[in-house]
This record gives sequence, C-alpha cells and structure tokens, in this order.
Amino acid sequence: MPDTNSLLLVPFLIFCSTIFLYDCLFRRVPNSILLIAAGLQLACFVLLGRGLNEIRWLSALSGFAIGLAFFLPLYAARAMAAGDVKFFAVLGLLLGPGVLLLVFLIASLIAAVHALLVHASRLGIVPGLQLAAMRVTRWPLYQRMLEKRGTRAGIPYAAYLALAGAWMGMHGAGLAPGFV
Repeated sequence: MPDTNSLLLVPFLIFCSTIFLYDCLFRRVPNSILLIAAGLQLACFVLLGRGLNEIRWLSALSGFAIGLAFFLPLYAARAMAAGDVKFFAVLGLLLGPGVLLLVFLIASLIAAVHALLVHASRLGIVPGLQLAAMRVTRWPLYQRMLEKRGTRAGIPYAAYLALAGAWMGMHGAGLAPGFV
C-alpha cells in the first residue's frame, strides 16, 4: 500500500500541471483552480489538523503571506502579472515558506532561458531557431491558441513556477515535512 504522502502528491502534481498548461497556452491562471487548491488545503486543516503534505497551518499561512509579499511589489511595478502573484501565494500555502525561494530561483532560471531563446530567435542569432519559430506560428493549432490568448503576451512565469513547484514536490523530500 502506498504511503499517504505519495497519494497526496498526485493532486498537487495535477494542480501544477493544470496551471502549467493554462499559462503556457493562454497566459492565464484561472482563479477557480487557485481557489480549489486553497480550499482543499484549508479543508484539510479543519478536518485533519494538518495540510495535504503534513504542513502545519502556521507554516502554510506564513508561506502564503511571504509568497504574496514577495511578488506584490513586482506586480505593482508591472514586472509581474496578477496570476503569477496569486499562484506563488497559493504555492506558499501548499508548500510552506521553506521552499519558496528555491521555487522562485528555478522558475526564474527557466524564464531567463525562455527570454534568451525568444530574443535570439528575433535577432536570428541561432541558425534554424527563427525558421523553426516561423513554422510553429503557421500551425492551425497555434493560431487557435493565439486567438484564445488574445492580447496576453509575455513569458508564462506561472507555468515555470508550477514546473519548479512540481519538481520540488517530487524531489524535495529532504527540505520540509510531507512531500516537500
């Protein structure tokens, strides 16, 4: 029989995967998904006295507050989208404050690589990258995705936070109690 932490990791990975796909495809982070994750965590506190990943309520709330406080100034400076801020705060609620810095650093590294590849593609620095980008933009599926995305552009930072959060959830067992 699998242990409880392994079973609780599955909903967390589904949550991170959903955020990853939404942000990559549509540059959106649905509030409903964030509310479901936060509500599930809070329900676990009420019913079980602990969070989904064995986290205590004080650690979860401090993770939420730190996540919100860390990204809110970036949102005010228009360097971060609201969905990124809300998602990082919910990650803090789910994982606690201990891993937020590492999640931020990993996501920022991935976002930096993304930005460099986009810039290199536009400048034609890397042979073949601009051609590959042009081919992808002609795909009908990509065109439909752009229609749904509307004017939202930029780097899907919440997607990269989700990727880093999922990685920490799967591989960060020594960093904090529970599955992180």
